[in-house]
Amino acid sequence: MLQRVWYDSFDWRLYTNNSSLEGTRDGNEHTLLWRTLKGKQSDYRLKLQQAPRFARDLPRGHLRDQLEPLLEMRELVPKVRIRSRVNTLRILNRDEKTVAYLVVEENTLPRQKGLRSGMLDNRVVVIPVRGFPKPCMEVTKLLQEQGLKPAQDDLMLTTLSLLGETPGSYSSRLDLQLEPSLRADQASKLILHRLLDIMLQNEAGTRTGTDTEFLHDFRVAIRRTRSALTQIKGVFPQRTVERYKNEFAWLGQMTSPSRDLDVYLLNFDRYRDRLPAHMQADIEPLRDFLIRHQTNEHRALVKALDSARYRRLVKNWRLFLEQPVNERSTLKNAARPVIEVACERIWRVYRSAIREGNAINAESSAEALHELRKTCKKLRYLMEFFQSLFPSSDIKELIRILKTLQDNLGDFQDYEVQVSTLKDFSHQMVAEGNVPPDTLLAMGILISDLEARQHQAREEFSGRFHDFSQQHNQDRFRKLFATRH
Repeated sequence: MLQRVWYDSFDWRLYTNNSSLEGTRDGNEHTLLWRTLKGKQSDYRLKLQQAPRFARDLPRGHLRDQLEPLLEMRELVPKVRIRSRVNTLRILNRDEKTVAYLVVEENTLPRQKGLRSGMLDNRVVVIPVRGFPKPCMEVTKLLQEQGLKPAQDDLMLTTLSLLGETPGSYSSRLDLQLEPSLRADQASKLILHRLLDIMLQNEAGTRTGTDTEFLHDFRVAIRRTRSALTQIKGVFPQRTVERYKNEFAWLGQMTSPSRDLDVYLLNFDRYRDRLPAHMQADIEPLRDFLIRHQTNEHRALVKALDSARYRRLVKNWRLFLEQPVNERSTLKNAARPVIEVACERIWRVYRSAIREGNAINAESSAEALHELRKTCKKLRYLMEFFQSLFPSSDIKELIRILKTLQDNLGDFQDYEVQVSTLKDFSHQMVAEGNVPPDTLLAMGILISDLEARQHQAREEFSGRFHDFSQQHNQDRFRKLFATRH
């Protein structure tokens, strides 16, 4: 009896890339099988002592090369478990040469997720032998003549359907379809409720802490919530806005230290590779420092999520979002059609971005670029909140243009923060004692490299902003947003 498990990331990265990763255990032997779900079949097998948690845990080779770009930093988690009894028959020709294999599977669904155990459809797989394609086709035709039908779905997809699960069901995207005539306060509650759902879907994984993307998506939902509260103006009472803006600011602060250390650990190999080869080993004590402090910060984060304040925030916020809006409202934008409010706010923030960017020159301070970055982030969030109100191709292209500028501003900010933080880390490591001098020297070289990269990002800014603000793009923003209200 084989134990079979299908793996994917929490957010279904393999499935959405037409891939399936199956693990089978027979005694002490564990085999991974990667293949495509549809279209041309490409199978890759690898025998291991145990199932990997991350693609990076696999030995270097073809399977790892296939999986790493798809999974990146995400953890592999079991999505489906079944038991199979497999019998393999050889198909021989008149010369008693094996020309095909007939694999008969008797599949059983173990008791799980509240369902009783039960039988799945049995399957017959015909596997050709190289050089003998015709016998395989003949066997397949014979089986069909006996009343067997080709399976319409992969066994993993069939089992998921029985379990009531939809592959690809999780997404951190808003995926809302707003009606242009919907009241702005109702639309805002729909947006904020979706963000709460995303946040809560990532809470359990955030608590575990093994897959860093849970905390990332958790924090993005918090940031978007704060932005929606402050940027979609005049739809909720100011007292309510201030209350929840402060509460989500607290939650963001509680999650920040753990996420910052996650990022440094995720980037650690990149840092090491930027050093001269003879110094790369010297930076390893920094990894130990980061792991130690990340463990402490994650413990503090879980404590915050266990607190009465967090439970009260989630409960009260949900109650507010599920409460019907007042039929009559004295608030400026509450009862207006959401399309009008969306266009008005997006156009206003866009003009602020153009004005701030035009004021930046070679002598401008780093703070000016930071302010523009924050304005661009507000603009990006607003465009994403209301994306469904506009022609898909038009707004997606404008978001892409904005993102090009954001990437530059984000790099500039990130390099500055990394320089400052690595300097702080070096002081902390000295204070904690027993840091090798060569490690401090390696960190100093890394800091110099980051400063050079920040300077390069600053040099590239004028070109990026010129592309963003060119008249053709301004006309496109004006046509989409300024002429609709």
